[in-house]
Amino acid sequence: MAEFTGAFPAPAWTPPAPEPFVPLRPLTLGQILAGSFRALRHNPGVTLVPAIVVSIVATLGGTAFGILVVEPLISAVGSGYGSVSLYGWVSGYAAGALGWVVTQSLGLGAGVAQQGVSAVDVAHAVIGRRLTPGGFRRRMRGVVAPLLVWTAIVVLLAVVGGLVAIAVMGLIATAGSAAAVLGGFIVYPAVAALLAWLGTKLAFVPSAIAVERLRIGGGIRRSWRLTRGQFWRSFGIRILSWGMIWIATMLVGIPVQLVVSWLAGIVAGNGDLGDHQAVTDAGAVVASIVAAVIAAIGLVVTTSVDALLYLDLRMRREGLDLELSRFMERRRPITRADPAEVDPYRPPAELASSRVRSAPDAGSPWA
Repeated sequence: MAEFTGAFPAPAWTPPAPEPFVPLRPLTLGQILAGSFRALRHNPGVTLVPAIVVSIVATLGGTAFGILVVEPLISAVGSGYGSVSLYGWVSGYAAGALGWVVTQSLGLGAGVAQQGVSAVDVAHAVIGRRLTPGGFRRRMRGVVAPLLVWTAIVVLLAVVGGLVAIAVMGLIATAGSAAAVLGGFIVYPAVAALLAWLGTKLAFVPSAIAVERLRIGGGIRRSWRLTRGQFWRSFGIRILSWGMIWIATMLVGIPVQLVVSWLAGIVAGNGDLGDHQAVTDAGAVVASIVAAVIAAIGLVVTTSVDALLYLDLRMRREGLDLELSRFMERRRPITRADPAEVDPYRPPAELASSRVRSAPDAGSPWA
């Protein structure tokens, strides 16, 4: 409160303005990375809990595939159903490659699903809103189905592509070890280049589906247009964030898995092969759950990077920062999402048409 000391009131202390989640302008690399870590602690009830769930499902799915499919496959090939060379190829390469492909495909699907969650939360946080779990469920109505379908499509295409690559390597390996080595130098870079190109061009489909409430076809076209002319920048930022999180996750997760495996070996130390296999499988499941919980933290960060990159591309190509600034000027001074407010993240065509109307939409999905 100001005190009157004469002609003019004495200045009173006012608290500083809260720091914005990210600046409302095209973002730099540092701002994107800082915003992704800020998203981790901004609303963990909305972002971290789904990340733990999808991470555990993906990790347990990969572990179950290894126990129920890969191990019986190796035993079947080595029990008289194939030649010695076939058993050597399956046990030495194909089985491990198959398990790796399925595990990575499920992890990729977890990232796709989580990106939709992170994109919705980040979109609200950028304009000073904090979603409650109930508000998040209302906001995701009509979005969950296309997001899950797109996740299933990505997982299926990744598995099929991996199986094709394994089959090609198998055909090359029949020509001899030298051909197998030479084929690896051709197949692996080709697959990596294809994954990098498609993965970057389609990286923002989940964000477009969740934030703009588009269908799958519209989300694909949206992501493809947004990355036009911004491919290398988007690819570099995503690879950098993934590399950072992968190193941090490995540094934390590997010691935990080693301790669990060591304890499983002690428990199964009676020498019985069946007991040892059962305890080893149980230890693998426990280690997978622990690793999934640790990986969920990194999943929130990497998907938040994708969500912020999506908003950054819209700012650079469509002037979304100007639309958000206009929204911030007329928004209600509350932190929770208001269903009566017009959605500022609508597609450009809808935004252009809405500016000619004087009244906001009555049935806005922005909640």
